[in-house]
Amino acid sequence: MKWTWLLALCFFSFFVAESQEYIHIQPAGGKGQLRHFIDQELVYPETCLASGTEGRVIIAFKASEKGQIELIRYHHKLSPACDREAMRIFRMIEWLPATKMGIPVADSGMFEIEFNIKKYKRLCKSRGYSGHFYPFEPTDTSGTVYYYRNLETAPRPIFSNDKINLAAFIAANLRYPDAAIKQNLSGVVKLGFIVEPHGRPSNIQILNSLGAGCNEEAIRIVRLIKWMPGTVNHMAVRTRMSISINFSLEPGSNGNAIPNIRSSYGG
Repeated sequence: MKWTWLLALCFFSFFVAESQEYIHIQPAGGKGQLRHFIDQELVYPETCLASGTEGRVIIAFKASEKGQIELIRYHHKLSPACDREAMRIFRMIEWLPATKMGIPVADSGMFEIEFNIKKYKRLCKSRGYSGHFYPFEPTDTSGTVYYYRNLETAPRPIFSNDKINLAAFIAANLRYPDAAIKQNLSGVVKLGFIVEPHGRPSNIQILNSLGAGCNEEAIRIVRLIKWMPGTVNHMAVRTRMSISINFSLEPGSNGNAIPNIRSSYGG
């Protein structure tokens, strides 16, 4: 009996170790960012709204050790229009490769989008739009992501007040996290993201972390910013960007934040 329990314990320990060493492919920015991106991007096809079509589209995929998608197929279809919308969104997502013992490896996964009319109408009400407005046309539909240095014109923030710049906007909207104030924490959060042709950011990733709520606050700020997209060949394109948001406290200020004048963006 003693040896039976010992063997069982060894097997359990080996199983736990195996499960801990393998990390499946993940969306860039994590599952929370992916949910927000889908909510931002989803446009329910008009024909499906009119016909009351509801259900799920599930896409099966395989990815390389670099996180690049190599094989895609529909695992579960709903309707041609909903299938196309789910595939459009899936192709916009960037992925972090799976790892085994810290080494990138190939992997496979499933991607699911639910089409629910009641939920979609609530979503449109909360986000303030049912379709995407493109501030610059025509738009590139290839899905290619361009680097900042390869553009004809670079993305720029769009504000309702022409006299405000990015640093002033961040300073006016930044909410210094209570946890960071209590820890007297200052520093820089750097985020990477893609400016889509409709001017909203996607695939937000933390490139330099600060913690104590500062990462989350930096992401909230970036989501507030609408951009004029970058252009190539006189078309609006997807552009890879980064932004550094500075969190600073006056020495001995008892938690008073100073203006965020050192924030910057670029490629």
